[in-house]
Formats: sequence, structure tokens, C-alpha cells
Amino acid sequence: METRPKMTKYEERSPERVQQRTTVAPRVDVYENANELLLLCDVPGATQESVSIQLDKGLLTIEANRKDEPTGSSLVAEYRPSDYARVFSVPQGIDAAKIDAHLSGGVLRLRLPKSEALKPRRIEVRSQ
Repeated sequence: METRPKMTKYEERSPERVQQRTTVAPRVDVYENANELLLLCDVPGATQESVSIQLDKGLLTIEANRKDEPTGSSLVAEYRPSDYARVFSVPQGIDAAKIDAHLSGGVLRLRLPKSEALKPRRIEVRSQ
């Protein structure tokens, strides 16, 4: 009499299904003036809680998640749930403590102020 239990091997007939979200690089407009860099980043559907911004070793990383729509909605591919990710190389002299971000209407407005050392200044000429 055999005392080992019988083991049945189930062969996989199809690969495991894992739901993957697409990651896209959002469109970004970059402006510069004497005082700051301004980035306007299109992240439609993202919420304040889903946006992550990090500045580390001269790299600015912007990540956001678009909220999921209710199942059964017939959305075109452009509006399906997705993640946004974009990385920028930031010049030296940005005052990291004063960086400001604001999300409104699907547009992330990111202000990166320049430190005083980088701002142009006028040198006064004196006569003796």
C-alpha cells in the first residue's frame, strides 16, 4: 500500500494575466527667465496625491498616475489608466528649498527658482 498522497500537476494552458499600466512621457513646456525655470507638465487625470516630484543629484523626476475609470467605460486608448514619468537634468544653482509645484486642470506647474549666485546682476561703475 502506498502512503504518499497523489500529487496532480496542472499544466499552464495560458500565461498568467497581469494587468499592466502603460507609462507615457507627459508633454512638458520649459521656460526660463532671469529668476527661475518654469515647467508646465500635462498630466490629465492625475490627482495631487498621485503626483511625485523628486530632485536628487541634479535629476528632477516627475511621476504621476492617472486615476482608474470605472470598469465597463468605453474609453479610447488616450484616456485609459496610465502612469506618467519624465526625468530632467537640472542645472546647478537651482534653490531646491524654494521649488514650488501646483496642479490645476491636469497641468502641473513647477517653479524652480535660481539661487542668487546665478541671477544676473548689474555692476555699478564708480569713478575715483
